[in-house]
Amino acid sequence: MLEWKTPELEDGKWIRPIVAQSGNMGSDLAFANMFLLREKYDIKICNYKDFLIRKYSGKGTRKGYTFPVGMGNVDKALKELEAEAAAYGEGLRFAFVTEEQKKTLEQLRPGKFSFCEDPGDFDYIYSRQDLALLSGKSYHKKKNHVSRFVREYPEFRYEEIGHCNVDDAMTVEDGWYYDHIQNEDSSQLLEFNSIKEALNNYEELELCGGIIYAEGVAVAMTIASKISDSVVDVHFEKAIGQYAVNGGYAAINNMFAKSLNGAEWLNREEDINIEGLRKAKQSYHPKILLKKYCAIEKEV
Repeated sequence: MLEWKTPELEDGKWIRPIVAQSGNMGSDLAFANMFLLREKYDIKICNYKDFLIRKYSGKGTRKGYTFPVGMGNVDKALKELEAEAAAYGEGLRFAFVTEEQKKTLEQLRPGKFSFCEDPGDFDYIYSRQDLALLSGKSYHKKKNHVSRFVREYPEFRYEEIGHCNVDDAMTVEDGWYYDHIQNEDSSQLLEFNSIKEALNNYEELELCGGIIYAEGVAVAMTIASKISDSVVDVHFEKAIGQYAVNGGYAAINNMFAKSLNGAEWLNREEDINIEGLRKAKQSYHPKILLKKYCAIEKEV
């Protein structure tokens, strides 16, 4: 049987190289997400012959194994998963299956799986250069938002997050939470706690990010991490009060993109079928909409 464990900080040391080498751009493969969401989805991880395999016990499409990621004989890994599922008297089920993984499953196990998709799971992936330059008619409104922020707060400054200012990033999150306290739901509290844990383990999770200061206070922040040298995943982005209204979100998005020399892509994750979030993500014109499927073994 496969050996499973809950993700711990030190697991990033073996997981990150496997993910980076795989070429997969999915946000679910960012180690920070595996760690920070480990309780929400009861995430378990397994190192099988240098393959990373995960298991989710969430709801809907966030339930099941994940396709083995690594370099080696994937058929052997699939056989191990088939044996484990059979031992539990369950059909094999995969979450977060990419188009490429779907093709591999269909080749190795023809006709064995049915596939379904939920657009709320698709990752929005952008050209970093596009978000940094905001050139052309497509980005005219976004550029205006950034210009408004700069005009309103000419003494602003942008700083990368480090050990000297990590508390300022939490101050922004505190302010955002207070701004939305009347609309509080369980997901907001979970996110608040995840951001706090991320900042408390900022270096261990190998996070990167930035803070905008205006009028002497921290007013916007973003937290991200590398999936590979070319892909950065944006986990959290917050702006508070009047600064949000006056272009704070567009400003932190733009300034963070500018700071990422060398990265080619920014994954801004899924919209979880929230219409307002979907419109916001579409307004930045993603270059890639990374589809993810749920694969369910057919009943015999």
